Amino acid sequence: MDALMIHTLIQSRYPIFDASGKLPFSIIFGLCRNSSDDIDPRALVVDISGSVLDVPYALANKLLKSHGTNTLRSDKQRLKDADISTSPSRKRLFTLPSPVGRTKHYKECFTILEDRIDVDSELASLLQPGKEYSIKLASRDLGIKWWTYVDEPQLPLSEKQISQSSESAKLLNSKPSAGHAAFTVVGSLPWPPEVRTHMRIIPATETAVGLLEISMTNTGPLPLSIQVQGRQRFLEPQGLFGPENPQRTPSHRPLETETPFLYFGFLVTNTATDEIVLGNGKRRTGCIGLTSGRVDPRPRMQDLITLEPAQPLIRHVDLGGIVVGLEDGTFFIVISTS
Repeated sequence: MDALMIHTLIQSRYPIFDASGKLPFSIIFGLCRNSSDDIDPRALVVDISGSVLDVPYALANKLLKSHGTNTLRSDKQRLKDADISTSPSRKRLFTLPSPVGRTKHYKECFTILEDRIDVDSELASLLQPGKEYSIKLASRDLGIKWWTYVDEPQLPLSEKQISQSSESAKLLNSKPSAGHAAFTVVGSLPWPPEVRTHMRIIPATETAVGLLEISMTNTGPLPLSIQVQGRQRFLEPQGLFGPENPQRTPSHRPLETETPFLYFGFLVTNTATDEIVLGNGKRRTGCIGLTSGRVDPRPRMQDLITLEPAQPLIRHVDLGGIVVGLEDGTFFIVISTS
């Protein structure tokens, strides 16, 4: 066999590279043995040094290329000496399980390699704030110079195994494209201040119902605008096939005073059984509208409130709307303020 096909994908962890280093950034590779010709039951181990999986080396030696609105500066000479095997903090060997006997869908079987770009690295010094970059494979050739089969992938390779010659077949990407890692460089990503949330129960009296008091305090030095209802948009980590975490359900926030409590993102848990008895879809009413790609993603003015520094904003919620229908017991309430 002259070539072995490996399904390869590339993605950026975030669409933003923060040059100040507050937000860690990395390029993600996903590899999966998914070829119908790949019938060897053994695991495959590759040395990623000097391959597309070594991002600085791959860019300097044209295994990866940058394209899009702005490209990397042509002066990449400093990257040419980059060799992943000389860096003790980086994993040199990478294992791909055999597809033989696989029962899961291939999308669940990608092995992930994350190549972090540190802000003090040579590659980061070539990235210019205010510009956009998109990195993709230059060809189907993965540039892997050494690989071998192993019967027991859980065991480390011996010196004898590592010193042997590589298998002869070339490892190639099985698809014409592997996607791309797209991101914009910013000099310093604005970082929100900490917002402290507190809850307490105000017991019922002869003249007043029991209340749940929710307060939020802006601990930063400047006023802070918060969107209290509607779809929230966050800078979230990306996986190979989109956001790593499930899409948050659009919901109202606990400081939105005109909305019944049952519309909030919240959980009520029975402490004796750890069962969620309210929230997380239970007893939620109403519906969530669909959105069009042409909708302006910015929040409306009427959906915003302002938290002044060190001034708590407080809402009281009738506990009767929470406990109605629940059996006797002890419960734990969590309110989502995201």
